[in-house]
Amino acid sequence: MQPVDSTFWVDRKVLVTGGAGFIGSHLTRRLVAAGAKVRVADNLERGRKESLADIEGQIEFCLVDLASQDNCLAVTAGMDVVMNLAARACGMEYSQSHHGEMLTCNALLGLNILEASRQNHVDRVLVVSTSCVYPDEAAVPIREEAFTGVPERVNEGYALGKIVAEQQARFYAREYGMKIAIARPNNAYGPGDTWDGDKSHVIPALIKRVLDDENPVVAWGSGKQSRAFVHVNDITRAFMLLIEHYACADPVNVGHERETSIADLLRLICHLTGRSPEFRFDPTKPEGAPRKSLSSEKLRRVTGYDPDTPLEQGLKAMVDWYAAHFTLARSPHHPRATSSPQGAASTK
Repeated sequence: MQPVDSTFWVDRKVLVTGGAGFIGSHLTRRLVAAGAKVRVADNLERGRKESLADIEGQIEFCLVDLASQDNCLAVTAGMDVVMNLAARACGMEYSQSHHGEMLTCNALLGLNILEASRQNHVDRVLVVSTSCVYPDEAAVPIREEAFTGVPERVNEGYALGKIVAEQQARFYAREYGMKIAIARPNNAYGPGDTWDGDKSHVIPALIKRVLDDENPVVAWGSGKQSRAFVHVNDITRAFMLLIEHYACADPVNVGHERETSIADLLRLICHLTGRSPEFRFDPTKPEGAPRKSLSSEKLRRVTGYDPDTPLEQGLKAMVDWYAAHFTLARSPHHPRATSSPQGAASTK
């Protein structure tokens, strides 16, 4: 993997909100390696402080609720760069029945951080949006121009919250001259993306079911629906490159065009784990868009980068991570342990 700019991040004061979460912890580790002075702000609702244990002495950690504007002002003070990964992001099973909660929470987090960054004269800000902002009928692979303001239905509330933040970013760039990058990532996966009941994304949900020796393994939809899964290393690299090269309040996809059906994903997970359960798909349950992948043409054009981690390679690392942590995670005494839900894995 090509390195990001070897000098841009050295000694820059960088705030990562949601930095104890799945993507946030990987980004924080990459920023530290690039020489940045990193502050992490997280309420640990879904993040885990232990995910930063290996760099604990190299970062400043703030346990804080970013729904409070005063807290946002405090953590953004003195920062050169703010990378806002704070979000309430869940799998389709949870998201489709909590639209109001998802809209309110994500809009508030986006607006609070932008306003605090404006007041504190932060030099550059990253707004992390989502590919869920695109309509269900968008042509695949989806280009940025497909945005109509009408998001995909199963994640409507979540997407609308992100759309609010995107629009405020455009207004603030125009009215105050703020340098803001807007990223629309798609279907992130990788080590550290833990199973979290009905809030889980499809890959950790399926890996857990297979490693739990469930038989049959049931997934929502036909199994024919396809997604382009993007490794967390590719996503964090793209985030940093967008801050470096394209902080102009113009949204950029962070994804690629290589689609995999949910049935093929499950087969690959079984191959990598050495399991062979029966598969069952439940077409009475929603499956989201039949196909979803993002055009990476604009990302290549503005940063020179194209996400390139092969799915099998990325999944193997994730399966190995799960296997290494599984005994602890399954212990009834572990604080995050819980039994498998009766519902099936859903796609986002």
